[in-house]
Amino acid sequence: MRSDRDGADGPPVGTSAIWASLAPDVQRAFAQVKAVVLDADGVLTDGRITLTSTGAEALTFYVRDGSGTWMLHKAGLKVGVITGRDTGILERGNGGLRIDRVIAGSRAKDRALREMLADWGLATAECAFVGDDILDAPALRTAGVPICVADATPELREIATYVTQRHGGDGAVREVADLVLHARGLRGRLLAGFFERPLDADLPLKPGPPLGTSVAEAGSEGGAQ
Repeated sequence: MRSDRDGADGPPVGTSAIWASLAPDVQRAFAQVKAVVLDADGVLTDGRITLTSTGAEALTFYVRDGSGTWMLHKAGLKVGVITGRDTGILERGNGGLRIDRVIAGSRAKDRALREMLADWGLATAECAFVGDDILDAPALRTAGVPICVADATPELREIATYVTQRHGGDGAVREVADLVLHARGLRGRLLAGFFERPLDADLPLKPGPPLGTSVAEAGSEGGAQ
């Protein structure tokens, strides 16, 4: 049930091409996802921390990753962050991200993930978790779709269902968002809506395919690259 995507430094690979390369059981797992939960450092960022002369901390986010969180939100999916550090940056809603809930300062990310999903009324099978380092391993083992970024610590690859093509802080979150939306048959319609309306407009999205239904089985609305 594992799929590795190499070539993070090569030319971009379209969502449809990545999807076609996935094993059927991986596609079915993606089709069940109703929530995408992320680590922060090394997933939403490249793992670097900038300290100013005053001692303040700054993090850098990739705009397209932010767009991915907004796309998931507009499609009716939940987006969460579970991070081991407590900087207050994500809790304040900075970075152009659309996050439904942040749990910061967590050293037991599996328990935090279960708590978050319980609040949303979702099962673990309905969640994708994206991590990059060993502190994320318990949450990855808990999630229905465990994902690690291309530059994750090697040990995580052994427990990941999917390894992104892109690095953390450089489009990995957008890649995951695109795949989830494609699996739900919503990506093409959603992208068309963004071209026609402002980012904060309500989009008349029809429901995606039933859980466990692949794009091919559902008639594939989300075939945009």
